Amino acid sequence: MKFLFFTVLLLLYVGHCMSANILAFLPTFARSHYGGFQPLLKELAVRGHNVTVLSHFPLKNPPPNYHHIDVSIKERQDNNFSMLSIAPYLKPLIIPIGTLFFASQFTLETLNNIKVKEFIHSDGYQFDVVIFENFQHECFVSMSHKFGAHAIQLFPATPTAFPSQWYSQPFNPSYIPDPNSGYKDHMTLFERTINFLVTCLQFFLFPIFYMPKQNEIMLKHFNYTGSESRPSLEEMMKNISLTLINTHFTLGTPRPLVPSFIEVAGMHLKPSSKLPKDLQELMDNSPDGVVYFSFGSVVKGSHLPMYQVEMFLRQLSQIKQKVLWKWESDNLPELPPNVVVRKWFPQVDILGHPNCVLFITHGGIHSVEEAVYYGVPMLAISIFGDQLYNSIMMESRGAAIRLKYTELTEKRFGYSLQEILSNTSYKENAIKLCKIFHDQPIKPLDKAVYWIEYVIRHNGAHHLKTAGNKLNWFQFLSIDVMFVLIITIFFFFLFSFYAIKFIYKFVTEFRKYNIETDDDKKDN
Repeated sequence: MKFLFFTVLLLLYVGHCMSANILAFLPTFARSHYGGFQPLLKELAVRGHNVTVLSHFPLKNPPPNYHHIDVSIKERQDNNFSMLSIAPYLKPLIIPIGTLFFASQFTLETLNNIKVKEFIHSDGYQFDVVIFENFQHECFVSMSHKFGAHAIQLFPATPTAFPSQWYSQPFNPSYIPDPNSGYKDHMTLFERTINFLVTCLQFFLFPIFYMPKQNEIMLKHFNYTGSESRPSLEEMMKNISLTLINTHFTLGTPRPLVPSFIEVAGMHLKPSSKLPKDLQELMDNSPDGVVYFSFGSVVKGSHLPMYQVEMFLRQLSQIKQKVLWKWESDNLPELPPNVVVRKWFPQVDILGHPNCVLFITHGGIHSVEEAVYYGVPMLAISIFGDQLYNSIMMESRGAAIRLKYTELTEKRFGYSLQEILSNTSYKENAIKLCKIFHDQPIKPLDKAVYWIEYVIRHNGAHHLKTAGNKLNWFQFLSIDVMFVLIITIFFFFLFSFYAIKFIYKFVTEFRKYNIETDDDKKDN
């Protein structure tokens, strides 16, 4: 009995020694970015770590050692703004240029929150690890310096070329499409040209125009005690221990990853639960299946122009399936009998029901993950950002039909709707992707926890970084090597030119001399 008692005490002591104080600095108000990582933060607390989360979104029924610092504010004034209004202007070459000059405004708006400011300048906290989201928020890495902690960053979607360069993460534009391009990995010559230009814009212009703005924000907002001795922003970015990416090769382009880049898509996914009684009965009693229609949390269905709403309803009324449409407004259009609208649906549990035959989606990364996880084909009406990339990748795998919102017509929507519901290959390919996604040696959530604890066990795990992490961009791209080769070839040809010219002159003069000598002999 005493042995058992001391064993339990020993295990508790070891568990306490292994636990870490972890800060998750997530002050942005994008729920779609936060939702995929929230299960990770909860799981870290469940496994004995002391987790402090600064965010807008409190956790229901948190573990005892999960501490939430609420920085939520009143509803933002731009609530009626819709991405649909600017979708026509979001072209592959426009997005990186726009990011250069406007992306930092998102960071500024986040840091102007008085609650966030108070925490940045607070004292009394001690953390071993700082986790932050990097979606044009490079300056957030300063929190790791403030607390002398290891830095771990979260990417809510596939990273672009610009953040990849800090870690020497390969980003070959010949086969790795920029997520904002809307191209798949098998590109035409024209698409590879545009993708190459987009990549070059990020490599060459972002350090010149974008990073100084992030540095300026860092100096203004992260002026905590001790910030005077802080390294440069570029140095701190290169010192990040681990990067968790919300993607998987099933969802996007297979690509090489440096050891510190870990794919963890699907951490929030689990077997579906039983639906509320009315929805459960509706789906159970729909022999032809159910179509689920949602544009996610960023784009609201109620922001659609009325002529498009009427167009959708006309085409949806012509199918035999029931339709569940997430509609956020109280102003309901006249609905056909097979369409049910609500402000909220339990999306994961609907997609997990065996009678869900189609997901009409905007192609956001979480929606695509959920559709793949449950093997549901998609009609993806992509609007902006990585939605274009996510959607075309699913189309290239045969599990979706992609329609660009800017090119949407009733004829195209109607044809695509009928095609995907009548052609069984889309369902078969969706199930195939589902099996591939599930066939992982370790669950995404367990993988993410393992690597965070690996960083803790190995004092930052800086051995995961490649030597390329110490190179600047022209060394990383071997531009200095190409310059040396070009100069060498130039001087080689220059030397060869003068050597040949000298030899030619020598030979010519020698022959002339011999001719003159022969003529003199003949004269004599």
